[in-house]
Amino acid sequence: MSDQRSGGSQPQPTTPVRSIQWVGHSAAMALLYFITAKASLLIHLSSGPASPIWLPAGLAVAALLIGGRRLWPGVLLGAFLSDPMLAPTAAGMIAACSYAAGVTVQALLGATLARAYLDRQVLSVIPGREWHFLFSAGPLACLMSPTIGASSRYLLGILPAEDVAQQWLVWWAGDAIGVVLFAPLVLLLWPNSQPGARPRYRFVLPLLMTTILLVAGSLTLSRLELAEAEANLSRQVQTLADLSFLTLNEKISPLYAVESFFSASEQITKDEFHRFSSHISNRPHINRVDWAPRVTANQRQVFETEMRKQHTEFAISTVDKDWQKISAPAGGDYYPVQFSALSEGAEFNPVGLDHGQFDDRRRAINTAIRSGEATARIVDLHPSLTGVLVLFLPVFEPAAGALPNRKGSVMGFVVGIIDFRQLFLPLDLAARENQLHYQITGFSDSGSKTLIAGELPAGAHPSWSHSIRVADQIWRLDMAVGKDAISHAVRWSFIGFSLLAGLLVSFAVLSSRAYQLLSFQQHQTMHNSRELLNAIIESAGDQVVAVDTAFKLTAFNPAYAEFVQQVFEITPKIGQLIDSVLPKAGVDMEYASDIRSNIKKALAGASVKTSKKVTLGGQVRVFEVSYNPIINNDGTIIGATRIARDVTSQRELEAGLQQRLDELRRWQKATLGRESRTLELKREVNQLLTKMGKAPRYDDRGEIL
Repeated sequence: MSDQRSGGSQPQPTTPVRSIQWVGHSAAMALLYFITAKASLLIHLSSGPASPIWLPAGLAVAALLIGGRRLWPGVLLGAFLSDPMLAPTAAGMIAACSYAAGVTVQALLGATLARAYLDRQVLSVIPGREWHFLFSAGPLACLMSPTIGASSRYLLGILPAEDVAQQWLVWWAGDAIGVVLFAPLVLLLWPNSQPGARPRYRFVLPLLMTTILLVAGSLTLSRLELAEAEANLSRQVQTLADLSFLTLNEKISPLYAVESFFSASEQITKDEFHRFSSHISNRPHINRVDWAPRVTANQRQVFETEMRKQHTEFAISTVDKDWQKISAPAGGDYYPVQFSALSEGAEFNPVGLDHGQFDDRRRAINTAIRSGEATARIVDLHPSLTGVLVLFLPVFEPAAGALPNRKGSVMGFVVGIIDFRQLFLPLDLAARENQLHYQITGFSDSGSKTLIAGELPAGAHPSWSHSIRVADQIWRLDMAVGKDAISHAVRWSFIGFSLLAGLLVSFAVLSSRAYQLLSFQQHQTMHNSRELLNAIIESAGDQVVAVDTAFKLTAFNPAYAEFVQQVFEITPKIGQLIDSVLPKAGVDMEYASDIRSNIKKALAGASVKTSKKVTLGGQVRVFEVSYNPIINNDGTIIGATRIARDVTSQRELEAGLQQRLDELRRWQKATLGRESRTLELKREVNQLLTKMGKAPRYDDRGEIL
């Protein structure tokens, strides 16, 4: 981390130790992200990472601000492992990778934008930049993860198009709230060695309490919403159940009329069967009605011969793997379709097909014979009729008695093929319209369990259940409230309030923290400056003393204390009047009135300079004294200073220099007159020589030519 804090001007060499540390820090980052993600998912509203407060988003930004962008692999790994959509499928792996990439890009962008507003030496926001920090790292950077994640899930077919906008908005809000609340909290809790930069409980507690209150509020609101939806369900469910479930026996009761028709008749022709069953087979939920008589092995040939009078190629048959009819193998009893009332558009003519050739139907037939009651099963009749409800209604001879004689007295079966998708279509449509989930499960007398229609989401608990008996089974309808059934008007208001509250609380905390650190730094600077000033004053040879507006001493240095000891024979004290004691005898100095007068001038804003002679120990000492006002930051004069410098040696030196200068000036004056006369004489010599016709002996400067 030292390379980050130094500004990155000198790249640090990579060593095995630093590489191991990087791996350890990245692994710790991944673990912390995974833990906080699982905690945040406890309050999620919908599938996927769409929690109203997504704490890992704030953790990732804070970690990259503290440890540097080199920790991004830890964010990537933690996000990948914590993705709720992670599954060992191609789509699941791609979705998890895209989600982790979006989280990592968002964390890097948030840390990069926020870094400009953070004093990384003390991990505090620069004063006045709190909104910039929160907005850039939170709402702005948090556009990345929901955009990448939601769009990839939509393209993979995981997220329906109608849910993309809502999922994106919840995702963005959760990430933004997590950043503005949790990132400052982590920064405050991170230990560092800066003096005065340790976190204070008065800064941590507001963020922590706000996070806890918002989480508790979200959970409470979820429970209230669920309770409201379940209350609405209790008012609606009876009507919904009546649509297709509680009236189920009424919808299949016409099949029992066909069974009674065969029981009361000795022989029924094809036309009679079709006339009687036509009003039943035309119903949308009934695919067809079959009459399958019981044919023993001894009766097979006679039965087939008789049926060929109506169907030239009739034979008791089964099907091959391509669902083509083939002759049924020899066996015991047969239950071939003799008559069939087909619905319009039927792709397969079942006449001649033996229901007893199929294991699931044979077991249902045997159960019906043993119990003497109708049997219902979900079976596959044909590739075009898969997962249909087949109702086997046994028809016994009037003389049928106890169980041992039932098989011999069964005349055949009325077989009703019911499309329960059409049967439960009104219930399905109504459930979708009211955002409900339903599931119909069949329980046989033997204890087997079969899912008939619908399905509850994983982990959903039914809010309403009701059971009815259908043939030999108990069918139970379970209904649960769907997440979309919850009115999110209050939820969206709460999310908006949470984001606003997070921004305001974080702004207040960051501002207080920033200005506290700024004040501490200014105090340290002032303290250091004061110590430096005191050191300078203490080591100075000048007498330095400061007084307040009442002429009381507020500060002085040892030189002043020594002077006062010599002049007044007392030790000065803070708070003492500067002119309260007169000089001792033998001191030649006008002291009290002179000092008070000059300090008054300084307190009025003037600067005064004067000199004083003081006889100390029989020696005259000369002092240059200056008086200056002390002015605070707002321009108010709060005192004055008196600085006295002993200039006795300087004055003596100046006097000696002045005497020497006077002597030099007198000598210069004397020699300057002598040189002027000599030069005039040389000029006169040149003039005489010229008159004599001779050459001059001297030049203009008096030098011999």
